[in-house]
Amino acid sequence: SKIRPVVFALAAAYFAFAFTGLSLGFEGHSEFLFGIGGLPDDVVASLPWVKYAEPANALSIPTWAVHFSSVFEFLFAMNLIWNFAEVTNNPRWKGLTWAMLPLHASGVAACTYHFFYNPASLQFLVDTQAGLTLLGNTCVAIAAYRIAISNGWTLSELNPLPKSSTDPDGIISDSLAVMPLNTVESDATVASLAGKLLALTLVTSYVVKYGELGLDLPFSPNGFVGTAMICSVPALTTAYFLNKSKIENGEEGFTLPFLNSDGDDKPKMSMDDVKKYGVAGTVAYVLTELAFWAVAFPVASTALYQTSGHWPDVFNDPTDRATVLGFIFAGANIARLAVPLRFGVALALAPWVDENIISRLSGGGGEEEI
Repeated sequence: SKIRPVVFALAAAYFAFAFTGLSLGFEGHSEFLFGIGGLPDDVVASLPWVKYAEPANALSIPTWAVHFSSVFEFLFAMNLIWNFAEVTNNPRWKGLTWAMLPLHASGVAACTYHFFYNPASLQFLVDTQAGLTLLGNTCVAIAAYRIAISNGWTLSELNPLPKSSTDPDGIISDSLAVMPLNTVESDATVASLAGKLLALTLVTSYVVKYGELGLDLPFSPNGFVGTAMICSVPALTTAYFLNKSKIENGEEGFTLPFLNSDGDDKPKMSMDDVKKYGVAGTVAYVLTELAFWAVAFPVASTALYQTSGHWPDVFNDPTDRATVLGFIFAGANIARLAVPLRFGVALALAPWVDENIISRLSGGGGEEEI
């Protein structure tokens, strides 16, 4: 293969720079790719909105581009996978889109931490990113498994020593593999998608890197604002795919409560949508709420530690107890703003609950028997 030598060459170059970087003059805050694309200091200082000088650990344009491109790439990939589910008539692929949400949020968490110039007081954002990455990888693995079994794959195929080359299961799988897929002409070409990705990445990188120099917020780290930033973008992404799903099912789309153009204060997405999935939807919503409260105390405790420097003693110190409860109360009120996200998680979880919990409790009959 012609690609293999290129891959080996890039790997060799990476390891060479990793071992010889210090001897070449690179330091802890040396700019990635020599900061190509960055504006000179005198030009930055002359910008009319600039109020602050960049800290030494400010990200370069190439580093910001790496971060933002990963966020936008996930959005593009989630949409392509969703469309692939329609083309193949296999809704399990949409489960993969939903499973990618925590990973998408993880990328937003990394960008948020760098937006505040990596302060020690917001170290919990790094922990949040790690947790979201773990959750996302787990969800994606489950989604991939559901796709595999929907295509006829079984756990027996993990056996490195199959019974025979003429095993009936293998013959069936091979026959399915050669069946032609439905194809639909895409509205966008690869070149147009690459152009959009490049434009979004560069514009966002320059706007954030030099635009935040005119704001007080990045230089005054705030845990609540950082948490809101992490939640807001994934919440909008969730709302987009929920709306897309409803339209594809012939239902009326919805808007977020604060974007409702009908003049009605009632949100378009409500518990009634979850109840349409019957017992599985209700159980999924209960599990979602339990998950929120299960992480509420650890997050509140971490927030107190980051702000005061000590872990809470909720049993002996009434001040710590009140502070932790205050953090949880504040988090619960912020969570109310993410109602579409909570309902979206419940709706995404409902098929799995029906298949793995309800069906087994009812003896394999699923929702219909209940």
